[in-house]
Amino acid sequence: MKILHPTDFSPASQKALKLAQMLRDLTGGSLTILHAAEPRYASAAHFFDTQTEKIFDEAEQAWSVLMARQLEALDAGAQTILESRKPIPVILRHAADHDLVVMGTHGEDSLADRLLGTTTERVVAQSPRPVAAVPGEAEIRGLAHLVVGYGPTPGAERVLRLAHQIAEAGGGKITVLHVGDAHELEPLNQAIRTWPLALEGRLEAKVLSTGQSPAAALLGFAHEHQADALFVGRSRAGGFFGSVTRWILNHAQVPVFVQP
Repeated sequence: MKILHPTDFSPASQKALKLAQMLRDLTGGSLTILHAAEPRYASAAHFFDTQTEKIFDEAEQAWSVLMARQLEALDAGAQTILESRKPIPVILRHAADHDLVVMGTHGEDSLADRLLGTTTERVVAQSPRPVAAVPGEAEIRGLAHLVVGYGPTPGAERVLRLAHQIAEAGGGKITVLHVGDAHELEPLNQAIRTWPLALEGRLEAKVLSTGQSPAAALLGFAHEHQADALFVGRSRAGGFFGSVTRWILNHAQVPVFVQP
């Protein structure tokens, strides 16, 4: 598995790095650590004279050297990329060359975050690859118990297969949770009956009947049963920024893997 870890060196990014390293080691894959930051100066017109421009150019070069060293210090075995550009387009471009993006999430800190989404939310909404969003308060214990939120949607099987791949690599178990009517789970039961994890007793499907919303029920179940990660599909109906997926990202206390 080729894993991309965009970092801003925050505590949430440190948690995400730990998960990315764990996944790399479990799957025998590779890890790329990326830091992208907007250029400080848009054009030469920002400078009063050539001497001032030279001073700022030297400062920018020194910053680049420092950032490159910080990236390399995070993981000696990882490839590192440093780009002085707007972060979201850079992350999305590199995501296309990887199997999974693992990044920290800070929650909504401003009005702009609430209206436009945080950097992580916007990457989740647009990424061509699955994204694992790691809250800053998450405890990265391992990947022994994975909970998959299931709905009768076209992407449901892709969500489950991602969880299945990680559970097989790490020796974990999967609980597939559907909030709603039991008959909607029967096609899934038929599909997974012959899967190796099901035959080993490490994959089970459950129906939860509750007055809660599907998102709240999923998070409540994960907390009660000490899940190590949640797996959900990316919301489409109504747009991502009013979606169930976004609500889960803002309230989860464990990593959330979002499959497009």
